[in-house]
Amino acid sequence: MSICFYLPKPTAEVAPAISLSLQTFVDAVGIRALGYYIGEDDEPWELDDAGWAFIRTKIQDPVTPSVMLTADARYPEKIEFEYLGRDIHAPVFRRAPGTVTAVRFILPLSWLRAHGTSRVRELALALAAPLPFSSGHAGLSVTGYLNVGTVMTELVPLLRPYPGIDVQNFDLTASEIGTRLRVPHWMTFIGEPSLSAMGGVDFLRSQLHAPGTTVEALDASRAVVTLGPEPLAGGPDQPLPAYRELARVLEPWAFHSSWRPAGFADDDFFQWDRRFLD
Repeated sequence: MSICFYLPKPTAEVAPAISLSLQTFVDAVGIRALGYYIGEDDEPWELDDAGWAFIRTKIQDPVTPSVMLTADARYPEKIEFEYLGRDIHAPVFRRAPGTVTAVRFILPLSWLRAHGTSRVRELALALAAPLPFSSGHAGLSVTGYLNVGTVMTELVPLLRPYPGIDVQNFDLTASEIGTRLRVPHWMTFIGEPSLSAMGGVDFLRSQLHAPGTTVEALDASRAVVTLGPEPLAGGPDQPLPAYRELARVLEPWAFHSSWRPAGFADDDFFQWDRRFLD
């Protein structure tokens, strides 16, 4: 399970909100679930008291506050937190106007099975609560060392029959998504300016009719669409009509990456990216 949010604001403005969401995540998974952080030398360091002090300081860094916390477990059993803070108004980003600050929370499927999908949805909503996001999503996702060796090349054929499983290069997405929406997912979070542009939750409720789909206003400027009681992978016997409906409705505000993940052939990726539209 991958829970991602995209914030079109510089890190100095969102650091307190990020800290609140991280604390909510730690409270949910347990303080011992995240045992390591990636240090300035790109090596894992034990997340002891000194490590937490470093992380708290790093999140507040107005220029380069990227943070990666991980568990002492093999994929796909890792619990992870990743924060890509950007000073988006800095001159270096003038040629990349789609750059945003982004945060991702990763839960293994074993956590979902142990706690139930309603708890995962509850957690996603709690993580979203303090964040001034323009968009976000939660659902099944491939995570891990996707840029190593032939991982993606071998993974692509396995993904094709299961369109409900997401794959992305999180860093590249945060470098170009701007205020657009990555859709569809089990939970799709919609903020400004897209929510106002489409006519708010009334528009969404008038357009989305698939059984199990719910539209919830989080406040005046944020909403979430949930496609049924649990995330679905899809497959020959699971056509995912609710996902296809949401993709069509939100297409005018959708984000389609101009960059493919490494190992994903151009034709394969762009076809996969539009898998619920064509």
